[in-house]
Amino acid sequence: MDSDSAWRLLLLVILIIMSAFFSAVETAFLSLNRIRLRGMVKEKVKGAENVWKLLESPDKLRNAIIVADNSVNIAATVIAVQLALRHIGKGWSAAAIIGMILIILIFGELFPNLIAEINPEKFSFKVSGLIEILIRILNPIITVLMAISNLIIRIFGWKTTEKTPHITEEELRTLVDVGHLEGVIDPEEKRMIHNVFEFADSQVKDIMIPRTDIAAIDVKSGYDEIWDRFRKERYSRMPVYENSIDNIVGVLHVKDLFFYNNSKDAFDIRQIIRKPYFTYENKRIVDLFEEMRKKRLQMIIVVDEYGGTAGIVTMQDMVEEIFGDIGDEHDDIIDEIQQISPTEYIIDGLTRLNDLNEELGTSLESEHYETIGGFITGIIGRFPKKGEVVVYNNLRWLILDVYRTRVKRLKLSILDSSSDGQSNHQDTDSK
Repeated sequence: MDSDSAWRLLLLVILIIMSAFFSAVETAFLSLNRIRLRGMVKEKVKGAENVWKLLESPDKLRNAIIVADNSVNIAATVIAVQLALRHIGKGWSAAAIIGMILIILIFGELFPNLIAEINPEKFSFKVSGLIEILIRILNPIITVLMAISNLIIRIFGWKTTEKTPHITEEELRTLVDVGHLEGVIDPEEKRMIHNVFEFADSQVKDIMIPRTDIAAIDVKSGYDEIWDRFRKERYSRMPVYENSIDNIVGVLHVKDLFFYNNSKDAFDIRQIIRKPYFTYENKRIVDLFEEMRKKRLQMIIVVDEYGGTAGIVTMQDMVEEIFGDIGDEHDDIIDEIQQISPTEYIIDGLTRLNDLNEELGTSLESEHYETIGGFITGIIGRFPKKGEVVVYNNLRWLILDVYRTRVKRLKLSILDSSSDGQSNHQDTDSK
């Protein structure tokens, strides 16, 4: 073999190595986990920031790799054909092309792709500097090639659409879950982000304090009576009604009562109550939140389709939907769900089915009830009694306490999962 052929053979080997390199780069960058990479940037891992900047311009990165990879593959094929013609003969040129295609596929594509997938972050960080230089060198050529491509598209009348970034809520939720598994997002952050999604999808009726639990003041109440009510309930404001809770005439703030300096005998609550604001049950929480923020409202009265009072919503209720229970120094610290043994829990009757499912991994669903107390009432088909037992699927519910028609507390026992899935109830001796 003469020196010219030797140089051509050496150049052919170099081109195949370059093809393998560009293929590995493409695979490595495509395999990167964006959330994990973002975490590495924050931790200032060497090379992570350079890779992040390259991924911010994906078109430039992709075009540079395509041009470089195809160029070396074409050059390698041409040299292989020249060597075949010189040393084997014209009849073997087709065989040389086929052989070169196989070599490029195996050593220039498949093999380097497998290597790059082993540790894409490490590989990307090491080569990011070289790729940045490559993009700068090829940018003029790519600009010309893109201009020619766009011209051809216009000549043939093909239409191109603007790329608009679009990601669904489900994809965002998945990204958050992946980020949590990767250790980039901690459990509390994950919970809050998912709460934001739930917040956007929820309606007022999902978070309101129901009518039966409203602490309200009769418009006929005297000064001292109202003070006693505030001390008992420990609220900063309460709705005021006339004749019936369905007729809310105002909202009383405790500070307005505190600064009242006229005669107690001549006290008239109408003089100090504030104008009530109303909303409907099916209004989106997001819309109500914005309305309350603009008007600086802290309490909204929720009415049903017949105009009666369905419940109330406070700004604190909405904030807690995202951040969890806030409470204050006066709140009694009582968890809605208290675990007393590995398979037993004490549960507040107002605990929402969604919260219960999320906390315990159950799958309770109802079209008519939102709380576990209402759910159990629906199963029984009448107002529940203290000491009553309800078995639903593999869950055994013992009603510990009731208030009028409402279930206040229950004891949940998780039975063997081999339960037949039916529901039944019975009375126990509560004496």
